[in-house]
Amino acid sequence: MTSEAQRLERLAERLRVVDPVAPSPGAKIRGWNLVLAAVERSATVRSRVHPVRRLVIAAVAATVLLVAGAVAASADSLPDSAFYPLKGVLENVRGALAFSPSDKLAYHLDLAQARLTEAEAMLAGHRIELAERVLAAMDNQLNDAAELVQLEKQSDPALGASMENRLTQAIATHDKQLAGLQGQVTNPTALSAIIDARYHAAQALRLAAKPAASDGHGNPAGSPSGNGQGNGTSATPHPTPKH
Repeated sequence: MTSEAQRLERLAERLRVVDPVAPSPGAKIRGWNLVLAAVERSATVRSRVHPVRRLVIAAVAATVLLVAGAVAASADSLPDSAFYPLKGVLENVRGALAFSPSDKLAYHLDLAQARLTEAEAMLAGHRIELAERVLAAMDNQLNDAAELVQLEKQSDPALGASMENRLTQAIATHDKQLAGLQGQVTNPTALSAIIDARYHAAQALRLAAKPAASDGHGNPAGSPSGNGQGNGTSATPHPTPKH
Protein backbone atom coordinates (compact mmCIF):
# COMPACT_ATOMS: atom_id res chain seq x y z
CA MET A 1 0.00 0.00 0.00
CA THR A 2 2.93 2.32 0.87
CA SER A 3 4.76 1.50 -2.39
CA GLU A 4 1.60 2.35 -4.36
CA ALA A 5 1.33 5.71 -2.65
CA GLN A 6 4.96 6.44 -3.37
CA ARG A 7 4.46 5.55 -7.03
CA LEU A 8 1.53 8.00 -7.34
CA GLU A 9 3.54 10.76 -5.69
CA ARG A 10 6.43 10.28 -8.17
CA LEU A 11 3.88 10.38 -11.07
CA ALA A 12 2.46 13.63 -9.74
CA GLU A 13 5.94 15.14 -9.52
CA ARG A 14 6.63 14.28 -13.16
CA LEU A 15 3.27 15.73 -14.31
CA ARG A 16 4.00 19.05 -12.60
CA VAL A 17 7.02 19.63 -14.84
CA VAL A 18 5.14 18.72 -18.07
CA ASP A 19 4.03 21.73 -20.09
CA PRO A 20 0.20 22.02 -20.49
CA VAL A 21 -1.13 20.91 -23.89
CA ALA A 22 -3.32 23.47 -25.68
CA PRO A 23 -5.56 22.40 -28.60
CA SER A 24 -4.44 23.57 -32.00
CA PRO A 25 -6.53 26.17 -33.89
CA GLY A 26 -7.66 23.48 -36.29
CA ALA A 27 -8.88 21.31 -33.42
CA LYS A 28 -10.80 24.26 -32.00
CA ILE A 29 -12.47 24.88 -35.37
CA ARG A 30 -13.39 21.22 -35.72
CA GLY A 31 -14.88 21.28 -32.22
CA TRP A 32 -17.01 24.32 -32.96
CA ASN A 33 -18.16 22.74 -36.20
CA LEU A 34 -19.32 19.68 -34.31
CA VAL A 35 -21.23 21.84 -31.82
CA LEU A 36 -22.88 23.88 -34.60
CA ALA A 37 -23.84 20.71 -36.48
CA ALA A 38 -25.49 19.32 -33.35
CA VAL A 39 -27.44 22.56 -32.82
CA GLU A 40 -28.54 22.58 -36.46
CA ARG A 41 -29.77 18.99 -36.24
CA SER A 42 -31.75 19.83 -33.12
CA ALA A 43 -33.33 22.87 -34.81
CA THR A 44 -34.23 20.74 -37.85
CA VAL A 45 -36.05 18.21 -35.69
CA ARG A 46 -37.96 20.98 -33.91
CA SER A 47 -38.86 22.62 -37.23
CA ARG A 48 -40.44 19.35 -38.37
CA VAL A 49 -42.67 19.27 -35.33
CA HIS A 50 -43.65 22.94 -35.02
CA PRO A 51 -45.14 23.39 -38.53
CA VAL A 52 -47.47 20.46 -37.95
CA ARG A 53 -48.54 21.95 -34.62
CA ARG A 54 -49.01 25.35 -36.22
CA LEU A 55 -51.08 23.84 -39.03
CA VAL A 56 -53.33 22.06 -36.55
CA ILE A 57 -53.83 25.25 -34.52
CA ALA A 58 -54.51 27.24 -37.68
CA ALA A 59 -57.05 24.66 -38.90
CA VAL A 60 -58.88 24.67 -35.57
CA ALA A 61 -58.93 28.48 -35.49
CA ALA A 62 -60.23 28.64 -39.06
CA THR A 63 -62.97 26.12 -38.25
CA VAL A 64 -64.05 28.09 -35.19
CA LEU A 65 -64.15 31.31 -37.21
CA LEU A 66 -66.16 29.67 -39.98
CA VAL A 67 -68.69 28.21 -37.56
CA ALA A 68 -69.00 31.49 -35.68
CA GLY A 69 -69.46 33.36 -38.95
CA ALA A 70 -72.10 30.92 -40.15
CA VAL A 71 -74.00 31.16 -36.86
CA ALA A 72 -73.92 34.95 -37.01
CA ALA A 73 -75.03 34.97 -40.63
CA SER A 74 -77.89 32.55 -39.93
CA ALA A 75 -79.37 34.66 -37.13
CA ASP A 76 -81.11 37.03 -39.55
CA SER A 77 -81.19 34.77 -42.58
CA LEU A 78 -84.33 34.44 -44.69
CA PRO A 79 -85.92 31.30 -46.18
CA ASP A 80 -84.13 31.87 -49.50
CA SER A 81 -80.71 31.97 -47.81
CA ALA A 82 -78.24 29.09 -47.71
CA PHE A 83 -77.86 29.70 -43.96
CA TYR A 84 -81.58 29.30 -43.23
CA PRO A 85 -81.41 25.58 -42.31
CA LEU A 86 -78.76 26.42 -39.69
CA LYS A 87 -81.14 29.01 -38.27
CA GLY A 88 -83.70 26.24 -37.75
CA VAL A 89 -81.14 24.07 -35.99
CA LEU A 90 -80.25 26.88 -33.60
CA GLU A 91 -83.93 27.54 -32.93
CA ASN A 92 -84.45 23.87 -32.07
CA VAL A 93 -81.54 24.02 -29.64
CA ARG A 94 -83.08 27.05 -27.98
CA GLY A 95 -86.40 25.22 -27.69
CA ALA A 96 -84.70 22.27 -26.04
CA LEU A 97 -83.24 24.63 -23.44
CA ALA A 98 -86.60 26.22 -22.59
CA PHE A 99 -87.77 24.41 -19.45
CA SER A 100 -90.32 26.56 -17.67
CA PRO A 101 -93.81 27.12 -19.18
CA SER A 102 -93.12 30.85 -19.37
CA ASP A 103 -89.87 30.27 -21.27
CA LYS A 104 -91.57 27.82 -23.63
CA LEU A 105 -94.30 30.36 -24.37
CA ALA A 106 -91.71 33.05 -25.07
CA TYR A 107 -89.94 30.62 -27.40
CA HIS A 108 -93.10 29.91 -29.43
CA LEU A 109 -94.08 33.59 -29.60
CA ASP A 110 -90.58 34.66 -30.69
CA LEU A 111 -90.55 32.06 -33.44
CA ALA A 112 -94.04 33.08 -34.58
CA GLN A 113 -92.87 36.68 -34.86
CA ALA A 114 -89.73 35.57 -36.73
CA ARG A 115 -91.84 33.63 -39.24
CA LEU A 116 -94.10 36.64 -39.78
CA THR A 117 -91.10 38.88 -40.41
CA GLU A 118 -89.77 36.34 -42.90
CA ALA A 119 -93.16 36.17 -44.61
CA GLU A 120 -93.17 39.95 -45.06
CA ALA A 121 -89.72 39.79 -46.66
CA MET A 122 -90.71 36.94 -48.95
CA LEU A 123 -93.89 38.72 -50.06
CA ALA A 124 -91.88 41.85 -50.76
CA GLY A 125 -89.54 39.76 -52.93
CA HIS A 126 -92.47 38.00 -54.65
CA ARG A 127 -91.39 34.64 -53.21
CA ILE A 128 -94.98 33.55 -52.67
CA GLU A 129 -94.30 29.85 -52.09
CA LEU A 130 -91.75 30.61 -49.37
CA ALA A 131 -94.13 33.14 -47.81
CA GLU A 132 -96.84 30.48 -47.63
CA ARG A 133 -94.43 28.06 -46.00
CA VAL A 134 -93.30 30.41 -43.23
CA LEU A 135 -96.86 31.57 -42.56
CA ALA A 136 -97.84 27.93 -42.04
CA ALA A 137 -94.88 27.60 -39.66
CA MET A 138 -96.14 30.66 -37.79
CA ASP A 139 -99.55 28.97 -37.45
CA ASN A 140 -97.87 25.93 -35.90
CA GLN A 141 -96.00 28.05 -33.35
CA LEU A 142 -99.15 29.90 -32.30
CA ASN A 143 -101.07 26.63 -31.99
CA ASP A 144 -98.29 25.14 -29.86
CA ALA A 145 -98.38 28.25 -27.69
CA ALA A 146 -102.16 27.93 -27.28
CA GLU A 147 -101.89 24.27 -26.26
CA LEU A 148 -99.21 25.22 -23.75
CA VAL A 149 -101.47 27.91 -22.27
CA GLN A 150 -104.42 25.53 -22.09
CA LEU A 151 -102.34 22.88 -20.35
CA GLU A 152 -100.93 25.38 -17.85
CA LYS A 153 -104.41 26.67 -17.01
CA GLN A 154 -105.21 23.16 -15.79
CA SER A 155 -102.24 22.91 -13.45
CA ASP A 156 -101.69 26.56 -12.45
CA PRO A 157 -104.70 28.77 -13.29
CA ALA A 158 -102.98 32.01 -12.28
CA LEU A 159 -99.93 31.39 -14.42
CA GLY A 160 -102.14 30.06 -17.21
CA ALA A 161 -104.17 33.27 -17.21
CA SER A 162 -101.02 35.37 -17.37
CA MET A 163 -99.70 33.32 -20.27
CA GLU A 164 -103.05 33.59 -22.06
CA ASN A 165 -102.83 37.38 -21.79
CA ARG A 166 -99.34 37.33 -23.34
CA LEU A 167 -100.59 35.15 -26.18
CA THR A 168 -103.60 37.42 -26.76
CA GLN A 169 -101.36 40.48 -27.03
CA ALA A 170 -98.95 38.71 -29.39
CA ILE A 171 -101.74 37.51 -31.68
CA ALA A 172 -103.27 40.99 -31.73
CA THR A 173 -99.93 42.38 -32.91
CA HIS A 174 -99.59 39.64 -35.51
CA ASP A 175 -103.11 40.20 -36.80
CA LYS A 176 -102.43 43.93 -37.21
CA GLN A 177 -99.34 43.14 -39.28
CA LEU A 178 -101.20 40.56 -41.33
CA ALA A 179 -104.06 42.98 -41.96
CA GLY A 180 -101.55 45.50 -43.27
CA LEU A 181 -100.07 42.91 -45.60
CA GLN A 182 -103.51 41.85 -46.72
CA GLY A 183 -104.22 45.39 -47.86
CA GLN A 184 -100.98 45.54 -49.85
CA VAL A 185 -100.75 42.29 -51.80
CA THR A 186 -102.61 41.62 -55.03
CA ASN A 187 -101.46 38.08 -55.76
CA PRO A 188 -104.42 35.73 -55.10
CA THR A 189 -102.21 32.98 -53.66
CA ALA A 190 -100.47 35.38 -51.30
CA LEU A 191 -103.80 36.90 -50.30
CA SER A 192 -105.21 33.46 -49.51
CA ALA A 193 -102.15 32.58 -47.41
CA ILE A 194 -102.53 35.76 -45.35
CA ILE A 195 -106.22 35.18 -44.78
CA ASP A 196 -105.52 31.60 -43.67
CA ALA A 197 -102.82 32.83 -41.29
CA ARG A 198 -105.23 35.30 -39.67
CA TYR A 199 -107.87 32.61 -39.35
CA HIS A 200 -105.52 30.10 -37.74
CA ALA A 201 -104.25 32.75 -35.32
CA ALA A 202 -107.86 33.34 -34.24
CA GLN A 203 -108.31 29.59 -33.84
CA ALA A 204 -105.25 29.44 -31.59
CA LEU A 205 -106.67 32.26 -29.50
CA ARG A 206 -109.96 30.42 -29.11
CA LEU A 207 -108.11 27.30 -28.00
CA ALA A 208 -106.15 29.23 -25.37
CA ALA A 209 -109.32 30.94 -24.11
CA LYS A 210 -111.16 27.68 -23.44
CA PRO A 211 -111.84 27.02 -19.75
CA ALA A 212 -109.57 24.45 -18.15
CA ALA A 213 -111.06 21.04 -18.85
CA SER A 214 -111.78 18.54 -16.07
CA ASP A 215 -112.58 14.84 -15.87
CA GLY A 216 -116.01 15.39 -14.27
CA HIS A 217 -114.68 15.09 -10.70
CA GLY A 218 -113.02 18.50 -10.47
CA ASN A 219 -109.64 17.16 -11.54
CA PRO A 220 -107.73 18.59 -14.51
CA ALA A 221 -108.10 16.56 -17.68
CA GLY A 222 -105.29 15.56 -20.00
CA SER A 223 -103.69 17.57 -22.75
CA PRO A 224 -106.06 19.68 -24.81
CA SER A 225 -107.17 18.29 -28.11
CA GLY A 226 -105.96 21.34 -29.99
CA ASN A 227 -108.90 21.27 -32.43
CA GLY A 228 -109.38 25.01 -32.11
CA GLN A 229 -113.06 24.75 -31.18
CA GLY A 230 -114.25 26.70 -28.16
CA ASN A 231 -116.44 29.50 -26.90
CA GLY A 232 -113.77 32.15 -26.35
CA THR A 233 -115.08 35.64 -26.96
CA SER A 234 -111.72 37.29 -27.64
CA ALA A 235 -111.15 35.63 -31.00
CA THR A 236 -111.50 37.57 -34.19
CA PRO A 237 -113.76 36.28 -36.98
CA HIS A 238 -112.37 34.75 -40.15
CA PRO A 239 -111.02 37.78 -42.03
CA THR A 240 -112.23 38.59 -45.50
CA PRO A 241 -110.09 39.86 -48.37
CA LYS A 242 -109.73 43.61 -48.89
CA HIS A 243 -110.19 44.79 -52.43
